[in-house]
Amino acid sequence: MKAKISHPKKQIFLISDLTFIKKNPYPNTLDEDKRDNWMTDGMNEPIEVIKHGISPTPRKGSGGTIYIEKQYSIKRGSSRINYALANGYDAIEGIIINE
Repeated sequence: MKAKISHPKKQIFLISDLTFIKKNPYPNTLDEDKRDNWMTDGMNEPIEVIKHGISPTPRKGSGGTIYIEKQYSIKRGSSRINYALANGYDAIEGIIINE
């Protein structure tokens, strides 16, 4: 999914490489006039991405389950990612904000 605004640090991220909150982009109960216009007009700004270091030692979660680390997480834009997935996109434009 492409952003309309041009930015020198903008790049394309595979959605599968991102950690994000999995949620419905907008609940059906939300009034039409309260929805962001990017759902109909397109995404204006790229999502904001945080880059993380990945530990060389596997980390374990509860019950000894190995925790799968991802290099990128979303600071702002999880709804746009969920919308992109629901509409068949596999990549989205974003900016790494901590470099």
